[in-house]
Amino acid sequence: MTQRTQQGREVLRRPVRSHPTAALALSLIAGAACSPSPYREAQVSLEAPGTTAAAAKPSAARKFRFSVAAMESPRGTYSAYSRLFERLRDGLGVDVDLVQRRTYREVNDLLAAGQLDAALVCTGGYLDLERRSPGAVEVLAVPVVQGRSTYESVVIVPAASEVRDVSELAGKRFAYTDELSFSGRTYFVRLLEQRGHAPERFFSNVIFTHSHDRSIQAVARGIVDGAAVHGIIYDHLVHQDPLLATQTRMIHRSPPFGMMPVVASTRLAPAQRARLREVLVGLGSDPAGAEALRALGIERFVPPARALFDSAAALAEAKR
Repeated sequence: MTQRTQQGREVLRRPVRSHPTAALALSLIAGAACSPSPYREAQVSLEAPGTTAAAAKPSAARKFRFSVAAMESPRGTYSAYSRLFERLRDGLGVDVDLVQRRTYREVNDLLAAGQLDAALVCTGGYLDLERRSPGAVEVLAVPVVQGRSTYESVVIVPAASEVRDVSELAGKRFAYTDELSFSGRTYFVRLLEQRGHAPERFFSNVIFTHSHDRSIQAVARGIVDGAAVHGIIYDHLVHQDPLLATQTRMIHRSPPFGMMPVVASTRLAPAQRARLREVLVGLGSDPAGAEALRALGIERFVPPARALFDSAAALAEAKR
């Protein structure tokens, strides 16, 4: 069913199958006011009718403010993170407050303004933050998923589609995740440019879903003819849901790029940043911490390799 808000934006609301395990595993395998865009936005709801996302209660007490880029839809985000935040609280000696925002840019703006202490940001969000507010954050750690600290962007289409190559998506309907998403937009835009296409004129219609799982469901339901999404999220959802595997098909996978980092505001004292890094890296060797990470689909956190984000940065800056 399609509803229209007071602002005239189309909001797509269709109930889908619930995947509790996937919701937990993807909530950290992730993803903020949006930047102006020539494209309309679409919200593809993954909620059953009558449900609402859990939210942290505000507190007047000073807490460690932590945000998570909205790579996956917000349903259950707080409950999924609660065990991890308990371990961070014990390690840091201060309560941890989850600060949720809709888009990557909102999270970046809070970091740049010193209104967040730390965040798990997407690769594209981190690169944008470094470009717009250099020195505002320090990369502390990156998650290891499936034995690696890299991931790919993939392009998917409906299983019944005749499209076999990205060039055949010309004139079709397409879903991006977020303006700043590397796997959900930037990589594919650069790919089109490298093939001689003008991305702004390539599709007949473009929507922004603001989470990778919504983009995947938009393809599965035939709302769009294709989407660029985070490869690990797509692989995990297909593994969890055999029906989804019959509804979608991957036509392109990118080279590997550095996994989304945990960053800390440089307004934090160096000792505080060092302590947060120590706590994050130590989670994998702590039984309770390791259990909290497993619930989120993460094996451990590690300090990033020096050149981990170089390839993504070079591609992002290739053409502006």
